[in-house]
Amino acid sequence: MKEGTEPVTAALREELRGRLIEGRRALLRTLALTDEEVATVDLQEPGGRGEGAATETTNAILARLGGRERHELDELTDALGRLEAGSYGRCERCGDAVPLARLRAMPAARYCVDCQSREEKRR
Repeated sequence: MKEGTEPVTAALREELRGRLIEGRRALLRTLALTDEEVATVDLQEPGGRGEGAATETTNAILARLGGRERHELDELTDALGRLEAGSYGRCERCGDAVPLARLRAMPAARYCVDCQSREEKRR
């Protein structure tokens, strides 16, 4: 096992899921203009109890997203999908485990540090 990685336990999985959901919620709250919209954001957890209940309000918030915010929201949503699919925490380039410290700092991380560095140099 690489240095800085550890097995993904159920508790760790829930911690990381919570970080992803909170990051998504915080981003949407930043964009919400009214208390009603903030309440809607709290209900819009993927697969949550209010899914689909306030689509118009959520769509209005999403329409205000700039390119950077939309990318960040997409990354968080994609990471939640990877978590549910069982591929979360694996580097999409080399397949190695992404160190836990990196996932805690950047919950939507797709790459390990080495591959991320290569990706940035490539751009």
